[in-house]
Amino acid sequence: MVSTLLDLAVVCGIALLTYAGWRLQVNPAGPLRVLLGGAFVLLGPGYAVTAALFPRRASAVAGGRLALSGLERFVCTVGLSIVTVPLLVLFLNYTRWGITTSSVVLTLVWFVVAVTGLAAVRRLRVPPAERYRVTVGDALAGRTGAGPATAVIGVLFVLSLAVAGTALATTDGGQRYTEFYLMAQDDETGELVADDYPEAIAPVEAAPIYVGIENRERRQMNYTVLVEFHRVESVDGERTVTARWREERYGTQLRPGAVNGTGVRVSPPDAAAGDRLRLTLLLYRGSLEGNPRIDDAYRSVHVWITVPPSGGGV
Repeated sequence: MVSTLLDLAVVCGIALLTYAGWRLQVNPAGPLRVLLGGAFVLLGPGYAVTAALFPRRASAVAGGRLALSGLERFVCTVGLSIVTVPLLVLFLNYTRWGITTSSVVLTLVWFVVAVTGLAAVRRLRVPPAERYRVTVGDALAGRTGAGPATAVIGVLFVLSLAVAGTALATTDGGQRYTEFYLMAQDDETGELVADDYPEAIAPVEAAPIYVGIENRERRQMNYTVLVEFHRVESVDGERTVTARWREERYGTQLRPGAVNGTGVRVSPPDAAAGDRLRLTLLLYRGSLEGNPRIDDAYRSVHVWITVPPSGGGV
């Protein structure tokens, strides 16, 4: 039984090791992650589906049952992987998890493990003499009688896939960025929304706002957030910050795909009574010392706040 299920155990092992490498943030250009990532994406999903659909070996087929030769099984494995992976990612787009690094990795891993388990059950229900087993001869020559020519084609196909797998495993995988946004609490539902920001705050008041950060950089990031009030004036036709008042400063560390939401209470300075200020949120990468320049911020977002002359914030 061990030899019968050995290939399925290897597929599950590759899936779990790929997940572990992602969780531990192994160097994405390292040889281990390149090999595991390429094998997992190009072969894992397709092999699991093929094994579940065809539990018998070709030489044991009788009574009109459908089975695949070794080379046919290999081609089917790659083809089904190419079809299955995009479909799973498309499915995620319509779920509450969306398409993120974590959701894609977890979905592929669980899909491979679940379908491999189904393949093991189906294979064990087949008579022992008919169960599919991986052998070198089947994998290369496919027992089709084509001889050395078929074996050469199989070897070339394997080498091509190895090159493609390496490129896929080390590719950038899309744009890397950080989402940075401001939210407020809806007065009726109490939910956080990207709207309904305070329009006026008196110096004696402290209004709550919520700062959101989502790390899509595909690596662990350290951030520093500054919450400030700015007096902005037009100088020579250009808007210039003529005064800054710091309300809050904090740091946070986020792993890939993680989200941080922090509540902050802001109160404009007495010196700004009667003015219209810009409430500005500045996001910097890494830790900061001193008074960083506004233009050096990695991300920024702002809303305009009116400061009444004598209380009466809305």
